[in-house]
Amino acid sequence: MQRLIDGRFADALASIVSTRITFMEEGKEVVMPNVVDYPHSVQEGLNNLQKPRGMPGRKSGITLVESAEELARLSSNKLAILVGYHEGSTKGGGNFIYQPEGSGLRIGEWLLQPGQTVTPYHFGALESGLDDDSGDALQQFFNFCATPEARDYPIYAGGSFGTSIPLMAEGLRYVYGFDLAIQGLESMDDVLTVKDCRGSTWMGKINIRVSKENSLSRRTGVNGVRIDNSRGARLCDFSVSAGSGWAVYFGAGNNNMSTVGNISAVDMGASTRSNQQHKVTANGYSNFERNTLWQSTTIALTADSVIPSDAHQVERAFWISAAGEPYKIRSFNRDNHTITVYPMVPDAEQVLGENQLVYGGGVCCYSGGHTAKGRVGHVYPMRSGIGLWLTGQSSANVDGYTGQFNGIDIAMGANPENAFGGSFIGSVYFEASRVADLVFVNQVSSFSYGSIFGSCASLNTDKWWSLGYKRSNTPPRLGGKQLFPIAFMNNGELWTPGGGREMNYDSARYVANSSSPVSYHAQPSRNTTEIHLTANSQGERFRGVTPIVFHLYGQRGSNGSYHQSIPVTCEEGYTINGKPSPLTLQNRDAPITLYALLENGNNWIVTLTEHQTL
Repeated sequence: MQRLIDGRFADALASIVSTRITFMEEGKEVVMPNVVDYPHSVQEGLNNLQKPRGMPGRKSGITLVESAEELARLSSNKLAILVGYHEGSTKGGGNFIYQPEGSGLRIGEWLLQPGQTVTPYHFGALESGLDDDSGDALQQFFNFCATPEARDYPIYAGGSFGTSIPLMAEGLRYVYGFDLAIQGLESMDDVLTVKDCRGSTWMGKINIRVSKENSLSRRTGVNGVRIDNSRGARLCDFSVSAGSGWAVYFGAGNNNMSTVGNISAVDMGASTRSNQQHKVTANGYSNFERNTLWQSTTIALTADSVIPSDAHQVERAFWISAAGEPYKIRSFNRDNHTITVYPMVPDAEQVLGENQLVYGGGVCCYSGGHTAKGRVGHVYPMRSGIGLWLTGQSSANVDGYTGQFNGIDIAMGANPENAFGGSFIGSVYFEASRVADLVFVNQVSSFSYGSIFGSCASLNTDKWWSLGYKRSNTPPRLGGKQLFPIAFMNNGELWTPGGGREMNYDSARYVANSSSPVSYHAQPSRNTTEIHLTANSQGERFRGVTPIVFHLYGQRGSNGSYHQSIPVTCEEGYTINGKPSPLTLQNRDAPITLYALLENGNNWIVTLTEHQTL
């Protein structure tokens, strides 16, 4: 009679759900539904049928248990239904089969029946939210996700949890779903490290609050997400806040062709904002003077000045001078309390006292060529240090960039002597950066060597900085090579800022290229002004040879006030009008237009037209 009642009740429940368990008992088919997600009242009804008064469980071998601890003590039944991992909870339960040996998601000698969704609650994660520690349970969850048995279960990391330990997602190679919120409860360098997750697919979004406090001085954690050796991975969206370092950064190993979703960063790093300041005090400067990319200035700091930890990626940071100019930190010595910056700091900016550091922020893609052909979604940094830093010979492309109230919005290039191949950023928007909208660090050409910005809004190239080398007497915002190999749409045409000029205090060098259809112009106002003709055989294959057109005007509208004759030079292996370089243009009393056409045999044909002043 009891079996008949149970069978009818099971059939009734099975009519409203599609997931059920079928087994044979004494030659008859018995259907039992999966009641893990049923309301408590339904579970109680079934519990009353399965547990007659005074009985610990049915003779049929099916038992309803209230907690994982109770399930672990059970050993004499065939099937158990776990209501929740913790007593009083309905999360982390499911249908468990008694199987003392084997792999899979297990509680003692019980195996979670394959096909059911696995969540962090199945490993004991707490339901109480971000302020309670579920770090060990989350780590067990990520460890299970890396096992072959994880493919037997749908994986869904949902919920809000705190962690007192850094989390490591290592060796995940399958498909996973996320709607996960994590808060760091203790000091740690990286809240989540994604390591060796080659070819995996992460869907959804992970929110990480690195520290409980927003103010930089009270933040206990550094970075949100570190990505290591995850070639071809397709990672989810990340939203990271309240850390003193980076929201997402690429670390060691091969991350080629990896994809990261949209990335939001709020209150990350040091931005010079009043509650996000990191100041150091300079008490001395020492120049390494070179008229090359190897010049530098070593700044001696007071003993109480704090240099950020290695976890902050200090060599991806800027020292801000008294004139508000950014200088890239090349190296540091904590024992000697010094930092070395590029370019050399001119005398006028060598002021003793406090200076700001700008570091951390949104996305740092700095692992050289190890992010070749990668892709990053839309980057949204706000009130952060550096919004986006791209480096490498084949750096990742970015769907779009929207920066608000950051210290520096975009930095490009690792060091001035390193190659940066360029990137494509689908759209850019800069709003109220505190130091610069863009800092172009790299100063040498390589490979494609050029970037394209798609649609642009709030574009102000006066807040763009190119870190060319300087001299000790260079005034602020002057001097150095103005190098911006970046094109973007302007009035329906691809446009690029003036590039290739080398402007020093007493000389100027203008570089013109045979594959560029753009005309050049200059007002020779230095003691020495040089026009340098260059060829680009690869570019000419696609665009043809274009005559170089160069307009020369006098200083401040005074036509003909060229201080000296102007040399026209070319690259080694080329000639000008059949003669070795240079060709000298003598002083003239009127503006001129110079034409240079490269003919076969690497010879430049140079002519000029002298204009009449009306």
